[in-house]
Amino acid sequence: MLMFMGATLPGPLYLIYRDELHFSQVTLTLIYAVYFASAVLTAFFLGRLSDQIGRRAAILVAIAVSLVSTIVFVFADSIDLLFLARIMSGFAIPLAAGAGTAWVAELCEDHCAGASLTAGFTLAGLGLGPFLAGNLAQFTAEPLTFPFLALMGLALTAAAITLLMPETVKRPVRRLRGLSLRPRIGVPRPLIPAFIAPAITAFAVFALLGFYSALTPSLLEQALHLESHAISGGVVFELYAVAAFALALTQWLSPRAAMLAGLALLIPALALLVLAPRDHSLPILLLGAAVGGAAVGLGYRGSLQLVNALAPPTHRAEVVSTFLMFCYLGVSLPVVGIALLSAATTPLLAEESFAGVIAAFALIAIFTDLGLGRLRAPA
Repeated sequence: MLMFMGATLPGPLYLIYRDELHFSQVTLTLIYAVYFASAVLTAFFLGRLSDQIGRRAAILVAIAVSLVSTIVFVFADSIDLLFLARIMSGFAIPLAAGAGTAWVAELCEDHCAGASLTAGFTLAGLGLGPFLAGNLAQFTAEPLTFPFLALMGLALTAAAITLLMPETVKRPVRRLRGLSLRPRIGVPRPLIPAFIAPAITAFAVFALLGFYSALTPSLLEQALHLESHAISGGVVFELYAVAAFALALTQWLSPRAAMLAGLALLIPALALLVLAPRDHSLPILLLGAAVGGAAVGLGYRGSLQLVNALAPPTHRAEVVSTFLMFCYLGVSLPVVGIALLSAATTPLLAEESFAGVIAAFALIAIFTDLGLGRLRAPA
């Protein structure tokens, strides 16, 4: 949770950086997207690192990189440093996410719902990040300093917690010669059919997260004429808070039912998201965030649980990292597409196109899962 707060904390601060460093909306979106490009590459090359060196060591490396990234943010007085800070934070999050997800599942064994715990605390962290940053930026004298000082404190707290936890990898590699960094990310061939629907679901729900996290400040400023950093952070926080509550209150749903319910809710959430700027309505945007939060909570929890159940213990971080790559791609690629299409046409057309594409992905995931169920019925 603490590490994921760092993933979204800079969101409400981007407009301040834009005004101080004088760059365009497209550049702002690219700064956001380069973070996820770094995350995808890290997941590809280092996705199974914690399977080798151990969960604790991998997370401590991620925390160290996150601390350096935070220091760069504090002193970022140019676009280049801003890009560097985001690239480094993009390196840290997949290491922590892959290792942490596998670690929680192994510590839980059969005594708790590991995937639900991971998804819930991940969403809580993602929501608390912009909420904390937005309020510190709005109500303190140093909006680009205090949020990152808070982030340093969170990272150090995460390190202290990590040191207290028992290692679950039985024989971690301790020498560089025994370490294999050759990319080996993927899903064992027999598991691919069952992996497809959860992966598409992750892409679709994280695309909605990406839209709110990256573009809510601009949407509030341009379409709704609101320039409050606190409101911007609050809208994003609402999405994640509802997601976390939806996840906690629907534990009685099976993973597959939760995933399908999340996909079904995603379509009205997208419709409300398109309607809000058309009507210049903050209430509609808030309603869309609430419905979208429920869709994300159910869709992410269900798909992650299905993937956790699929993953063999010796390849758990590898399979989970493959799943997370779909999350990172979903949260980044559509946002970049919106920015480029907005520059070429209009923001409204770009948002409608985004909604149509993501709704199509949701329908594909539903029909893929239902089709797979029919194929498996005879067996």
